[in-house]
Amino acid sequence: MRNCKKNNRKMYYSLYSDETPILDSDGNDTLETKVSYLAPVEFHASLSSGKATAEESPFGTNVIYDRIINTFDKTLPIDENSIIWVHSVPTYNDDDSVNSDSADYKVSAKPLDGLDSIRIAIAYKG
Repeated sequence: MRNCKKNNRKMYYSLYSDETPILDSDGNDTLETKVSYLAPVEFHASLSSGKATAEESPFGTNVIYDRIINTFDKTLPIDENSIIWVHSVPTYNDDDSVNSDSADYKVSAKPLDGLDSIRIAIAYKG
């Protein structure tokens, strides 16, 4: 009963790829960058209903997060630079790149890697 299937929900994650410079219409660097992400991947995991109590601060006292993803799949490559889709599905830009604005959540802290599970703190992007 470690991780009941009925408690898992379908979500998507996308890993950070790189930052590319934004150019103006003349091709000059604007000194701003655009963050790129890899193609989203579907996964299933348990999602908390809300934030932990004030007494429980597993990710530290300065980490702002709204929910916790808990999974026993220790192969998930999600890290603190990833974005997560919980209530929506990933969308793409005209150039076939991932629209990072369509993600509901961002990972707030480095995931906690336990003996049998991973806990991931996520914060709402809205």
